Amino acid sequence: MKQKSRFIGSLIVFLTLSLFMLSGPAFTSAAAASQQSTPDILIREIMGLAYESQQSINSVPFSVGDSLKKVKKSWGPPEDLSTAAANYWSHNVRFLYDNSTGRKTITAIEDFDPQLQTIHLSELKTLIGEPVSEQENEGMHYVTYTDYENYKVVFVFESSWINTDPLLYLYTVELADE
Repeated sequence: MKQKSRFIGSLIVFLTLSLFMLSGPAFTSAAAASQQSTPDILIREIMGLAYESQQSINSVPFSVGDSLKKVKKSWGPPEDLSTAAANYWSHNVRFLYDNSTGRKTITAIEDFDPQLQTIHLSELKTLIGEPVSEQENEGMHYVTYTDYENYKVVFVFESSWINTDPLLYLYTVELADE
């Protein structure tokens, strides 16, 4: 009787594990799908981070107003450095900073994640509405949104002369103009 009970318990465990293993690919593909963001989600994340903390998707935990020294302490030296910009190519981000301050204050953050190239100009405008400014300059199409208090986000698209619904190339997060 004890052996029969043990056998049934083992059988139940085996069947449960087998069922779980067979359903594994469904869980795996759902997890993989959630890692790939849709343009809708990316746009909402960009605007949310800009509004709440003046950050870009790839600059977290660093914000506009932080010190470049703080970034260097956490991420190490930039992969490319000039007197006005620190490029962290492996993080898909560029910090623009004020070299005249001792702490090298971050004044803007450019994010150029490859995922951004899934966002079309029409999707951005449909989701957020009309921008405060929009202009074609030096072969790029610039679209600006701001709340006039916390942030300004400038989306840089490929030229709209070539494609009427261009793809996003990068975006910049800055403090709002005062």
